[in-house]
Amino acid sequence: MAARIIEHEDGIYFGLSDVEYFADPALGSGDHKALAMAPEAYWFGSLYNPARPEHKETPARLLGHGVHKAALEGAAAFQKAFVRRPDDLERLTAKERAILAPRGERVLTGDQYDRAALASAMIRAHPDLSGALANGYPEVSIFWTVEVDGAPVRCKGRFDYLRPRAILDLKSIAITQPLPFPVLCIRAMRIFKYPVQAALYLEGREHVGRFVAEGKVHGDIDAAFLDALAAASDWAFVWIFWASEGPPLVWTSQFSPTNPLLDDPRAAVEQARRNFANYRARFGTDAAWIEYEPLRELTVEDFETAYGRHL
Repeated sequence: MAARIIEHEDGIYFGLSDVEYFADPALGSGDHKALAMAPEAYWFGSLYNPARPEHKETPARLLGHGVHKAALEGAAAFQKAFVRRPDDLERLTAKERAILAPRGERVLTGDQYDRAALASAMIRAHPDLSGALANGYPEVSIFWTVEVDGAPVRCKGRFDYLRPRAILDLKSIAITQPLPFPVLCIRAMRIFKYPVQAALYLEGREHVGRFVAEGKVHGDIDAAFLDALAAASDWAFVWIFWASEGPPLVWTSQFSPTNPLLDDPRAAVEQARRNFANYRARFGTDAAWIEYEPLRELTVEDFETAYGRHL
């Protein structure tokens, strides 16, 4: 069955649900990453594919949602949205779920529940983050349109936490090697291309002042906060990494818009949009974006590229 598609007008949205955000086919950070390297993979996983694989909630994602709720909105919000599964409950049936979560709360195992509470506490205890998760708003969505070769390309972002001078984003990481935690976090940045998200979100942040001035703000938001958002002239993208297992470590870092480390991610964003506009013009959105590579002789350059020396 084809996915439900909702296209939002350009603007900034407070209180937009996850379901409504992800139902919009505007290009998010994951879409840009896929499009820059493999447009066919983007289309296959997109809302345009009626046979798109079903999105399944994994234990890691569920834990991440719990940490987001607790760290960004506080312990009371976490306890309202999540419940702890009893340790002696061997199987979570529909009946048991209805008893444990009568209001539709999400159920975490004991280990997950305790880890979410601990991780959020460690994040809020970090000296540089003690006041960062206050005087802002969680889960803020933004939609904007750019032009690529004369064609409109819609983009989107969902800020984990928005303050006038910062976009904060939580990332989990499993400690799989005996290396300093910052090293593992920086390696994850490269492997998962997290700087592409930073480049995209910082671009989206540039539109906020205009959206506020034009009244393109959705949701019941304090006017003073909107004024502060519009008045800010500089901001940064701030990562908050937390360990999903092992010692409850937390590490934070940031990219300011002028950071030269954003040069390559911005190039990837531009390439993604060119690929999207090109493939959409050639195939539309209803047909699979599949093209055949011609038969040719392999070269040393092919192998060097495939092994990542030029990626």
